[in-house]
Amino acid sequence: MIVTACCGSSDRDKKQKGDSMTNVSFSACFARFGRGLCRGAALALACGCPLLAAEFRFRHHFADRDLPGSSWGQTAVADLDRDGQPDFITGRSRGEIRWYRMEAPHRWAHHRLGENSPSDVGGAVLDVDGDGWLDFVTGGAWYRNTGRPRAEPFERIVFDADLNGVHDVVVGDVDGDTRPDVFTMSDKNNLRWYRIPADPREFWQRHDVGPSVHAGVALGDVDGDGDLDVVRSNVWFENVDGKGTRWLTHETIPFGNPRQPFPLATYCVIVDIDGDGDADLVMTENEIKGGRIAWLENADGKGLVWKPHELTPGDSALRGAYHSLAVADFDNDGDLDIFTCEMEGIPGDRPPRWFIWENVDGKGRQFVERVILDAGLGGHAAVAADMDNDGDLDIVSKLWRPRSDNANGGKNHVDFLENLLKSSESADSARRDSPASGRGQSGT
Repeated sequence: MIVTACCGSSDRDKKQKGDSMTNVSFSACFARFGRGLCRGAALALACGCPLLAAEFRFRHHFADRDLPGSSWGQTAVADLDRDGQPDFITGRSRGEIRWYRMEAPHRWAHHRLGENSPSDVGGAVLDVDGDGWLDFVTGGAWYRNTGRPRAEPFERIVFDADLNGVHDVVVGDVDGDTRPDVFTMSDKNNLRWYRIPADPREFWQRHDVGPSVHAGVALGDVDGDGDLDVVRSNVWFENVDGKGTRWLTHETIPFGNPRQPFPLATYCVIVDIDGDGDADLVMTENEIKGGRIAWLENADGKGLVWKPHELTPGDSALRGAYHSLAVADFDNDGDLDIFTCEMEGIPGDRPPRWFIWENVDGKGRQFVERVILDAGLGGHAAVAADMDNDGDLDIVSKLWRPRSDNANGGKNHVDFLENLLKSSESADSARRDSPASGRGQSGT
């Protein structure tokens, strides 16, 4: 089923019911002239004039319609079995961790990665022991890939027995030794990082950064001095010595909602949205109904002055919690777009939907919302990657907790949104080159 809608028409989107393969096409009602935006696009549409349309087309597949229970929090993407194709990982709080291998877009096999995950949501992939196989790190334990991931679970190794209930796990080289370090945080503990020793089975040295909130950690060079700093919702911590042992707190970020039960909980990505060479922020308020999504311009390039640019919803309905965030070039036009989706567990006024805000001018001054899935299915901690190796970015997600009225019969589910950009380009090229088109290449 194909659904085509134009910008600003979210209230008129057609809902897709329970189909395991749903095509959703969202055409932009804007004409481009170079990098500019045609201000007469709406008038042209009303008059029936043709427009050059940017299009987001995704096909929905269930990767798993029977994910048991709830509290599936951790997600990551990595090639765990070294077959050249990304795999999807999800873990259950204090329960099972499993990984999914795509055999076809509509057919996925899952394997047990481990048990007794200490994390609520946080998880990250890296080669902890340097053996060439990617491992999985959660709060307080890491899971060693034995090199036989399809045949046996990973080996569970504890690096901090007192670290539980972690929401954020992020990885980066904060001390400049060229080795990855592991940051963790939740409101049950503080914001800290661990140095991985040469023998990762040994004790991991802990370094405290500062006080925590429920969620909202990201790593990046906020002040442009060449080392990694830490953003935590409404504050950022400057890496003063470049070694991760001295931190200066800057309470300068105008974002986050103080509402209980998870005050200031956010998602954050540090990235240069406007292409001016410094680090901007993209953020969602991820644990409340009606939360905001915005990008924050690093106005002075040093992280001391931020200019927020809130992304405008396409309708007036209060949104469910935006507990997903990916910033990437989903339409392959050379600039960064912003993805999020609504939770089922913290619902909005409408059934949950999935959105991409298109970076229309390439500078972050004109974002337009596209609904890429409106099918009675939500998502949580979604991740973006080229899962089918066709040259465009797909999206994979699952739920923390299902709604009783969702399009999967009230059960939990794992979802794969296949980006049809490359397949559309191939089809268009084939049509252009066919003899029937009158524009095919002539033989010699």
